[in-house]
Amino acid sequence: MSAPSAQRPSAPQHTPKVSEREARQVAEDARERDWRKPSFAKELFLGRFRLDLIHPHPLPAGEDVRRGEEFLSRLREFCQTRIDGAQIEREARIPDEVVNGLKELGALGMKIDVKYGGLGLTQVYYNRALALVGSASPAIGALLSATSPSVCPSR
Repeated sequence: MSAPSAQRPSAPQHTPKVSEREARQVAEDARERDWRKPSFAKELFLGRFRLDLIHPHPLPAGEDVRRGEEFLSRLREFCQTRIDGAQIEREARIPDEVVNGLKELGALGMKIDVKYGGLGLTQVYYNRALALVGSASPAIGALLSATSPSVCPSR
């Protein structure tokens, strides 16, 4: 989508609470350095079909399920009551109040570990959240997907 040609008033600038260097260091510290488990895709590429790596699918921890289901419930309510997908497509912009609402829900930190202030969702719940919000507005699905930190380890 392209931005509208009319200039919008810019959002007030907020002073960050951490420096860019500190934020980068947190991301680097969260990065997985040692791969302790074999990769199904790598093994398949090397000609080794390791079904034991993906079957049976492991069950998530109870706390992960509770946190994920709780977030999906709040996100579903938000999508139904505060997102107007047709308006977003028509105006080619996501309203500030929607972005702020997503921020308040924690949707901009779905994959960030709880110890860093994020939601710490598993990959499954992250995917379900993107599918849910993408059904309300593909633009918001793209926004949340694009803002997901790729440097943080996935669960």
